[in-house]
Amino acid sequence: MDPDPDNNIIIDTEFEFEFLAQLYRQDAPDSVLLTEYPSSNSLETYFQNRDRFIIHDPFPPPSVDLLTQLGPHHLMCGWGSDVKVTSQVAPSEALLEHWKSIFGSEGVPRWESFDSADREKSYLTIFPHEKISASQQAVNPEVNYFLHSKEVIEKIACPQAAVLPRVSYPCVAKLTHGYAALGNFFLRNSEDEREMRNRLADQWPDAKLVINSMIENIVDDFGVQFYVQKNGGVIWLGLTEQQFDDSFRWCGGVYSHDQQTNLFESLRPFVAATGDYLARRGYFGVAGIDVVQNSSGNMFLVDVNPRLTGVSPFLIASRIFAKKEGWKEGVYHASLKFQGTMDELISKVESVSKARAMVLSAVERTKQGFTICHFSVNSDSQERNREVVSEIFG
Repeated sequence: MDPDPDNNIIIDTEFEFEFLAQLYRQDAPDSVLLTEYPSSNSLETYFQNRDRFIIHDPFPPPSVDLLTQLGPHHLMCGWGSDVKVTSQVAPSEALLEHWKSIFGSEGVPRWESFDSADREKSYLTIFPHEKISASQQAVNPEVNYFLHSKEVIEKIACPQAAVLPRVSYPCVAKLTHGYAALGNFFLRNSEDEREMRNRLADQWPDAKLVINSMIENIVDDFGVQFYVQKNGGVIWLGLTEQQFDDSFRWCGGVYSHDQQTNLFESLRPFVAATGDYLARRGYFGVAGIDVVQNSSGNMFLVDVNPRLTGVSPFLIASRIFAKKEGWKEGVYHASLKFQGTMDELISKVESVSKARAMVLSAVERTKQGFTICHFSVNSDSQERNREVVSEIFG
């Protein structure tokens, strides 16, 4: 256990656990993990936030498959069996059997159907929900919504980009409740700003923006994960290097076992300050922060996500694979396309040698003849990981 020299917050790096459900069992043993994000512009999901807790999801809205299967199911991967999970659509038996072959029965989630008529159940939510009463959400939804705002970042006492009173080029404008970098706009000139304003006028005319100074010469973006206990303790989970596509949309992560210890001292002040802030406001559970590093070696906090994030299951799985199987390098890709059925995909994945390949979630598009999946592979090198991705997806 390592005390932070600045604020005396203890970050436990030696806490023994395998699956995230084992952590939540201590603080909310009778709650159920609801793995679905709400939507504020889709009509294809039950979980809509129309009046309160607006979430700035993209336009056009996410597909129903992404909202109800691909996204929710991947957060169940490697969750464990100690705390139940729920969603609108059950994960397929093929997917559950695939996970069982990797983690054993104790690593397979205990799924139950979401029952909107059950007014007694308590839910662990990924984001505050309008369709569920406040008393049924394990973290107060008003508090949770506030903590999800980009306005919270500047309240964390650690190095970060300056918050500007108005647009001043170059800068970054962020919708307060965007996610996966979908609500971020990089503004280098008036044309960029005009394009952003036109888009917001059509999509989110009442949205509030947070304007940050631009951090130049970024060389690394670390997705750092930890668990905030109800008693205020902080448990270190680890980190990945965030990956983004050409549109600056988050699309996966890279795991390196050596980085978990090599970067801990540099990242500890960010974890301690954020964990302390979240705990003092009543949050408990997994939290993710984004910390970027520039070419001079300076680090800056750029995002705070008090929830399981898209990379959480991959990080937890990578910890297991490094410890039990010796695979110390990993990569996670979101939304890859496989030409074939889900069964064919899983069969091909399970036949991989000299690596641990895994389907975290998948949706079969039968008419189009392909399957969309969240996929990871861990091995002894990133070169081998790239070979496996090429073997399966071409």
